[in-house]
Amino acid sequence: MKIRQLPLPALLFCALLPVDRAVADEIGTSIQNGWVTVTPPEFHGAINNPLKGFREYKKDGYGLVKRQYIKWNDIEVCADDSVERIIAQTNQVTNIKGKRFEDLNVKLVPRVYLDWNGSAGKQYWPADLHTFDYDSPAFQERLQQLVAKLGKAWDEDPRIFAVQMGLIGYWGEHHTPAPTAAQRRLLTEAFQKAFKHKPVLVRHNDPEFMQAGFGIYYDTFANISREPPAGPKDQFPWQATNVYKDIWKSGPIEGEVEYNWQKQRENAKPTQTFGRTPDETMTVPLYRRYMIDKIRRYHASYLGWIDNYDDSKREVLDGAAELQKAFGYRFVIDSASYPLAVPPGKELTVKLTVRNTGSAPFYLDWPVAVALLDPATKKPVWSAPLAGVDIRKWLPGEDWDSAGFAYRRPALTHRDEGHATLPQDMKPGQYILAFAILDRQGGMMPSARFAIGNYFRGGWHPLGFIGIGKAPKEASLKNVAFDSPAFDDSLHYKVPEKLRSVKAPPLPQLKAVTPWTPDPNTELINPWRYWTLSPSNNSLEKLTLADGPGSSHAIRLTGDFGEGFSLSHNFANSAKLDPGRYHFVFSVRGTPGQFVEFELADDFHLVSKEAPIPLTGQWQEHSIVFEVKTAFKDRTTLRFRLPRGAKGTFDLANTRLQLVK
Repeated sequence: MKIRQLPLPALLFCALLPVDRAVADEIGTSIQNGWVTVTPPEFHGAINNPLKGFREYKKDGYGLVKRQYIKWNDIEVCADDSVERIIAQTNQVTNIKGKRFEDLNVKLVPRVYLDWNGSAGKQYWPADLHTFDYDSPAFQERLQQLVAKLGKAWDEDPRIFAVQMGLIGYWGEHHTPAPTAAQRRLLTEAFQKAFKHKPVLVRHNDPEFMQAGFGIYYDTFANISREPPAGPKDQFPWQATNVYKDIWKSGPIEGEVEYNWQKQRENAKPTQTFGRTPDETMTVPLYRRYMIDKIRRYHASYLGWIDNYDDSKREVLDGAAELQKAFGYRFVIDSASYPLAVPPGKELTVKLTVRNTGSAPFYLDWPVAVALLDPATKKPVWSAPLAGVDIRKWLPGEDWDSAGFAYRRPALTHRDEGHATLPQDMKPGQYILAFAILDRQGGMMPSARFAIGNYFRGGWHPLGFIGIGKAPKEASLKNVAFDSPAFDDSLHYKVPEKLRSVKAPPLPQLKAVTPWTPDPNTELINPWRYWTLSPSNNSLEKLTLADGPGSSHAIRLTGDFGEGFSLSHNFANSAKLDPGRYHFVFSVRGTPGQFVEFELADDFHLVSKEAPIPLTGQWQEHSIVFEVKTAFKDRTTLRFRLPRGAKGTFDLANTRLQLVK
């Protein structure tokens, strides 16, 4: 066996990669009772495989997944808008420097959002819904309608790998506000109905989402202050360790590595974890080991922000290769068996022994195909998917041991038997039998590669010679030149022209609502801006009622108030009340005998306790005058502190705020 000489650009590229000596070893080939068994050498280098790794395309590095924020009003301007606007927007964002995603073998993970960070002018509601209106029946109906449209646009689009739920809260991260229990149930049902072929990812481990088998996008991956046992119990690391230990088996785990946190907060302990920059993570062995430990522990498929490493530096790229090997799936073929000869028109049976030495499953229903390659051109003469082989079942190891740096339950060896029928008119002769993993929705093109040294550029893994009609003279691949599977820029997939040709439709007739503007003489609280329950808590449910005083809507909190919970109103990100006297009027009711405390706060920091508010079974209107003496540093927050260590109900309605002359 020989290593094929690569063209100059590939040689320059491979100079950045660790040398893989295993591909130069002799392939083990044996024949017994008319069956050929091949034991290919493992390829020990990293492979730039799709659906895993770093969450950004890298021309000279690892990364074939791209997450994309999408504004709601860019894909739907009002209820009467069509699915074509979503497809047209998808066409627009699936290009990188003039090249299409399908030509680069890149996949998209979109997230639709409404509010960037609460700042004025960074909200993207459709024209016929009120900004910040998360609670009305009209909004719940539109959620369902939009998700149905997203399913029609994306579920069979080969460019889409997975879909992040988004929609609610800052950046679509399900906080400020968090989705209510009713919204979680609504969204779960809507996404399950809309997406039959693509994984759905959510931000938090809410029970409705976990029972549905959704994956996770976590925004502070590997941050030590979030790690168990001391980390908060409502966050992904603790939940994945103690409650939902198998969520990775049904949906991808991904997220972003928050380097700002590493630079700005002492509790991040950057020198004891993964450093302050992506390049530090790649080049410092201690930092790299820490990150790989978390990738393995949580079965992460890919991560963002960490992708901002410098792929022009060999040392950095070498470190990135170590992480790439740990991310997601990594399939090693220990052996493959096939008959030495098969007549035309008969069934071809092949047997595979495979281990997944990566961290995560393969989540899409992509088939393994068998092919007969022309020995001269190395191109398929015939190929077909193998019935009976499901790569989604090739799970990695489980129960990660950080001290031993290995899974306590190593990856199982999977022994699969696949079948395909040869055509009747198959020309007798000698062929090379090969395998490939095909992109099912992308035109059944070879895509993901096995971690073995037997590889031909174009996606096929040759195993040995097979005879059609009569046995070949030799089964083993002697003196055959292989290519490296690490990088193959010839791999691509197909997108139906009917998708790529879709243009944005004409704007439908708008039925825009009247936007709210503040008037200090009449009302300073936007009636459509939400009140936020903090922290989010599955034992305390937030509801919207239609029986508030004067037929108004009301917010209800019911359940276990726990310790330190509050209902807060923030005017906007960094928005502040000017110094002066203010008149705050509101109506409340709740469990008789309980009290809530009304407070004025500068974001999370208490400024003043203004008044205890008694609760009764009937609506009671209260009026408070408070004074802002000095300017706020962060943002003004009106806050109702809930009873501690009690269960009950608290209803709030008709909140009004005016500047007192």
